[in-house]
Amino acid sequence: MTETTQITQHILPCYIRGNWGSLKNLSLFKKMTTILEDGNGLFSTHVALDDVNFAIKNEMRTESELSKDSLLEIIGDGNGFSSCVILVTCDWSIPSIDLPKKLVLKIVSFTHIKRLIDNAKSKGFCKVKSKDEEKMAEHFLISILAMHNQEINFYEILSSANAENILTPKVYFSQKFDETNRCKGFIGMEFLEGIGIRHSYENCTVQEFQPILKLIASIQALSFSVPNEDFKRIEDESVYAKSVEAMMSGEGMKGCFEHTRLRDTEQFTDIVERIQGYGTKILDFKKAFNLNKVLGYYQKRLRSRGPLEANILWTKESNGQFTALKVIDYQTAHTGNPAEDLVRFLTSTLSGSDRQAHWEQILETFYEYFLEALGENKAPYSSEELKKSYKLFFPMGGLALLPLFGAAVDMKLESMDKDETEKYKNIVIEKLKCLLEDVEKFYLESSV
Repeated sequence: MTETTQITQHILPCYIRGNWGSLKNLSLFKKMTTILEDGNGLFSTHVALDDVNFAIKNEMRTESELSKDSLLEIIGDGNGFSSCVILVTCDWSIPSIDLPKKLVLKIVSFTHIKRLIDNAKSKGFCKVKSKDEEKMAEHFLISILAMHNQEINFYEILSSANAENILTPKVYFSQKFDETNRCKGFIGMEFLEGIGIRHSYENCTVQEFQPILKLIASIQALSFSVPNEDFKRIEDESVYAKSVEAMMSGEGMKGCFEHTRLRDTEQFTDIVERIQGYGTKILDFKKAFNLNKVLGYYQKRLRSRGPLEANILWTKESNGQFTALKVIDYQTAHTGNPAEDLVRFLTSTLSGSDRQAHWEQILETFYEYFLEALGENKAPYSSEELKKSYKLFFPMGGLALLPLFGAAVDMKLESMDKDETEKYKNIVIEKLKCLLEDVEKFYLESSV
């Protein structure tokens, strides 16, 4: 299985909406212009400045608007999965000290996905039948609309919960998709100076990621204080579960294993073949997404988007250490087990050796943060149950992260010099080595 298949199998259907509840006329919906096509708006999206100004007036409660003299430039190109991220230096028609000087405009866009696919095709990898591409594109379309709306729902819930201590950006305005609009979705949020993103081919230290660990604990604890009517807006965990299951089924998973094996055939061939030999038993979706019931502590929970490595905004201190300022992107917020976030977070940010050496201590620290965030609410699980959940979820959760170290990483490394490329390739190989070791280890332990 080659890179084209991996991209189309793992990126296009990565997020699947089990159903589009408000979509009553699917045939009409299919005939409309969609985000899968380039538009005539800002940076080839379908969103025009007039659309943004309409949202600004409605949600920021101002008569001022962004003039055509506002400076717009793409930032973080290639970092977003399905977004065009634009820095806006604002020129307001009615100046006010209450209006931001700069803001970040995130527009739902298919451009980055197409670039990944075109890059793979240009290298002569195997082609996907046009019929299959059409099905995947339609699948992706419905999914991406739901993802965007889910993120806005999540920010609205945080706002209603007055969660000022959580490291999420201030949202100024947004526009959701609906039956009549499936090509103009965007969010306008605060801009922070001097920040950057760190990727899965980089390593964080345990000390650096403490604020994010505390954030995850705080978000999970929110499920006990958010009103039920608000919580139900993102309560459906089937969306996320179906996304992962589709990504890891059939040929897609074979392609992912092959891409991983080719990272270092000497190190990975034997262990990849062994893991593949366990068959569907190691991919027990029913068990992985029902751990709360399996372990007897079924409780609702809010979940932050994972993997988090490219969604944390960092600033570099004078001593060379990084400090986390904000976490963005919550498209796949859902209810589930606390181990889901932790497996994804630890695996994507830490070196493999650090994760293996410190995961139990990190989970204990997380549990302390969780108890603190719960306040007077009763804890739904113990520290030991959290560790057990981590081990039970890791085989499936770890394998679900293999695409994180795949085609998107390759594209990033292509633009670097030889020394940098070699450095980051070694980091990826080390993370994958430890990930595969623990996938097999925890699977065999759970099978006893």
